[in-house]
Amino acid sequence: MSSLKISVVIPTYNRVHFLKSCLVSLERQIYDKNLFEVIVINDGSTDLTEQFLDSFQKQTIINFRVITQPNKGVSAARNAGIEIAEGEHIAFTDDDCILPDNWLINMHKDLDSASKDTAGVGGPLNSVSNKNSFIGKFISFLDEFNYVPVIGKYFIRPVHISRLTGYEQISYLRTSNAMFRKVCLNEIGGFDQYFNRPGGEDPDLCYRLLTLNYRFYFDKDLAILHQSRDSFISYFRSLKNYLKGEIRKSCKKETYKIKPIQRTYTLLPVQKIFSFFLSLVSYPSTFFRILKKSDFSLFHALLFPAIIVCSKLYAFIISSYYYIKFFRCRGS
Repeated sequence: MSSLKISVVIPTYNRVHFLKSCLVSLERQIYDKNLFEVIVINDGSTDLTEQFLDSFQKQTIINFRVITQPNKGVSAARNAGIEIAEGEHIAFTDDDCILPDNWLINMHKDLDSASKDTAGVGGPLNSVSNKNSFIGKFISFLDEFNYVPVIGKYFIRPVHISRLTGYEQISYLRTSNAMFRKVCLNEIGGFDQYFNRPGGEDPDLCYRLLTLNYRFYFDKDLAILHQSRDSFISYFRSLKNYLKGEIRKSCKKETYKIKPIQRTYTLLPVQKIFSFFLSLVSYPSTFFRILKKSDFSLFHALLFPAIIVCSKLYAFIISSYYYIKFFRCRGS
């Protein structure tokens, strides 16, 4: 029987410039290096990822393994890591994340002390960006990764970590910063490879665990750093991936037995158009809220709400397109 407590699984694709920082932060963990391993899945990268991983594997002091496969997508990559993992717990992070030195030891402490019906623990992401750039300021204002999805009476609702009481029912953990019991992942067959791009795969995984009466623990002190998008092109590209993931979840909403989750993915485009009109109505209040912040200017206060309105309209258009496309495919 393996003595390893944790297997860290990291999928990567053509982001060697980010991956280096992520792996260095794992080398710096204060957790006993004999008790964890790191598995990187090189998912068909065409940059210098393979050469870097070969070099890193030869000189690193941690238990380190590499899986090289043709590009199959993020869910297939994570499943490949789970399959060979020897740890009793599986920790997930992404290649664009930087982990604090106490990440593994605190994660392990949280999961080991949690009740047996707790399938996983996770924490927030603090965005790292060029604070002086326009996109950096925008990402900083959104603070999107510090909103936690909470199951309400009727729908899933985002709650900022500053407002969490500790009694909320968390609907899912982001796999950029989470640890699960391996036995629970095996029980549901891992990630659904229908989600082949980042966006939707981690909620789907967690929703299926919730239907088996597992739950999750969110520790707002388990923050990691996330190297944010460096352009609005990458921001809207990521938004498109998330929207496709939402539509894919709406296609299989009957799989999720919890009513608030099912309702959240019913008639998704209708929700998006409502969100668009709400962003229009709230434009003035958003303007004044930004203007009150000392590190934002009048220029930011005028443009940020406009970008939010555009992103909501974009979300409606994209979700409507994929809603029709995916449901036709599922029906054929």
